[in-house]
Amino acid sequence: MPPLLLGSSILTRSPESDIHNHSTKGCRRAWLEEHLKRSFPKPPDRYDGLRGMQEWFTVTIKPYCKDVGGMLIRWEGAFAEARRNNIKRLSMNFGASEIDLIGGMDAFKSIIGGFHLKYCPNTVFEPEITYISACNVQQEAEKIDCYISSVFFKSAVVQNHGKRMSLFSTKNCELFC
Repeated sequence: MPPLLLGSSILTRSPESDIHNHSTKGCRRAWLEEHLKRSFPKPPDRYDGLRGMQEWFTVTIKPYCKDVGGMLIRWEGAFAEARRNNIKRLSMNFGASEIDLIGGMDAFKSIIGGFHLKYCPNTVFEPEITYISACNVQQEAEKIDCYISSVFFKSAVVQNHGKRMSLFSTKNCELFC
């Protein structure tokens, strides 16, 4: 039997799950090149750990898509990639600050829901809200009730320099909702 190649159509047709997708980093470089009408250098063969990967992204990609329009292109690309990879269960995380950038929870749900329906409507979608541990806790505490009561997010975490602390999950959401 011939070996399977990573990019083979057999693998992309096989059902998969993606249980930790960073929404603004979930699309392919080719997607960005097509939609931003520019080319980007290939990433190195090896990164110097996660910090090296983040540095490459911050220096190479982010300067060209750091505004709201760029964020929307990257979100849409992440859903297109989920379709391309035949993802059947998708847990995609979004920064709490991104909700305000696009006009609040209703606009956010409409945009993200639209991408989900357009690209992968048969995928179980479990969005996650992410807070940075250095956020303004008082300011975020005033908004979290709206986010949780929307029943849109299935989990929430606080990101602390690579350490994740769960705030709620589908199992214990009733404690917060």
